[in-house]
Amino acid sequence: MSSNLLVVENLTVTVAGKNIVSAASMEVPALSVTALVGGSGSGKTTMGLAILRLLPLGLAVSRGRILFAGKDVLKLPEERTRLLRGKDISMVFQEPLYAFNPVFSIGDQIEEVLRAHSALNARQRRERIWGLLNLVGLPDPKRTAGNYPHQLSGGMRQRAMIAQAIAAGPKLIIADEPTSNLDVTLQANIMELFRKLKDELKLSILLITHDLGMVAHMADRVAVMAEGKIVERGTTREVLEKPQHPYTRTLMEALEV
Repeated sequence: MSSNLLVVENLTVTVAGKNIVSAASMEVPALSVTALVGGSGSGKTTMGLAILRLLPLGLAVSRGRILFAGKDVLKLPEERTRLLRGKDISMVFQEPLYAFNPVFSIGDQIEEVLRAHSALNARQRRERIWGLLNLVGLPDPKRTAGNYPHQLSGGMRQRAMIAQAIAAGPKLIIADEPTSNLDVTLQANIMELFRKLKDELKLSILLITHDLGMVAHMADRVAVMAEGKIVERGTTREVLEKPQHPYTRTLMEALEV
């Protein structure tokens, strides 16, 4: 049996006849942190959305396979795909202020995940919410659960979104630029939280980022994306110490400046 939890094979995503992602292939081994690295417009966020079948209107997968635990996500019925999201795979977005619904409390939005993906009763859901908020390092979980997204700081909102992402016990978290809107200290704290949760909850993480410095400290493996194509992939040490593709070398040079 393969040790890869996620395998993307020759994925092509098109819009109006133009390829946004072209024949891209990569793997996420079980219990690993795998980074997908590229600049703005490289196609990396589109890859993440395609895995969850959440592509914006007008974009479509035209070829390829996305295998999660051996099953092709692209061939699943829509009902099964909805169950997959949140239960087996969840996503942490770049800006939780826009990802959260502003008219519902943090606790209500985590509870919505639990209603959809667990058999917990109301009291159990409430206790689970408090436990999740405590696990991600938020103070006074009962009070925080009653807060609305705009009442939390950027770092606290990101922690709350991570709590929502892990609520149903997923195997894979896709984290799309999860610290790009935070200051350096908060970035380090959030990445340390991801590392802690990976170990404690036996998670795999697909980290989508432009930051090679973060990759060097966080990832086991890395795939480099440029103009919709995976141009290089391997262990983090292999790719960062001996980059083969000119684009990877350019990223490394920028890191060293």
